[in-house]
Amino acid sequence: MNHKNTKFTELCAGHVLNALSESEEREFQQLLAQADEEQLLLYNEMKTAAAEMATLQSGETPSPSVKQKIMEIVYASSESESANATVHKMNWYRLAVAASILFILTSIGLVMYSTNLWEEVQNKEAMISQQQTIIERLETEVQRKEELLTILEARDVDLVMMDGLANISPNGYGKVVWDKEGGNALLQVANIPSVPIDKDYQLWFIVNGQPISAGVFAVDDSGSDNFFKIEQLQSSATEGAFAITMEPKGGVPQPTGDVYLLGNM
Repeated sequence: MNHKNTKFTELCAGHVLNALSESEEREFQQLLAQADEEQLLLYNEMKTAAAEMATLQSGETPSPSVKQKIMEIVYASSESESANATVHKMNWYRLAVAASILFILTSIGLVMYSTNLWEEVQNKEAMISQQQTIIERLETEVQRKEELLTILEARDVDLVMMDGLANISPNGYGKVVWDKEGGNALLQVANIPSVPIDKDYQLWFIVNGQPISAGVFAVDDSGSDNFFKIEQLQSSATEGAFAITMEPKGGVPQPTGDVYLLGNM
């Protein structure tokens, strides 16, 4: 590479990376005005490589040709420096710093993109989880309505209303829809306190003064309607009552706690 081409290459590399001093930039513009076809081709290649780095989106990575072209520039200049000691030398420290800054900015952009992508994935996972919760709730609602419909279609169905006791749960409300023959019932309760972790509510069917356990359940949201399916509650009794007491976890053979809801058939 002759002295003229070497100088053009060095100044061209510094120009595309904005690393030239004012005097060097003027010198390069003079050389560029007199550049031959080969030098113009080199200039366009360097400019394209630098432009690709400068316009990277945060989610893009530099193409392999970018780094290759920058390395070719450095290599070519180092070759010319060793072959001709009188060749004009530009400030390669500034050039290296400029190139490093471009690569560092690109790396920062990639880190920011990765962080944003991770947050987006987390947000979408949270949204999917919320949607799954809604779907499960709707499925439960549909199942409950199907069970209620099955009970209502039975030939012999009783509806028992339960009220809260004034000194325990004055605003309490309950309802039992009972298929005597099938032995299935649907219990609805509202406005009774949530149960402690070591307690359960227990439903009792009282016939001739004798309480029969109809299952245990827990209320997590006292302000909403809570529905529970009761099974194995067959009886031919025409009189009796339903009561709900709070008992130790898992229930007891006979009621021991306070009565929260009570209703007669």
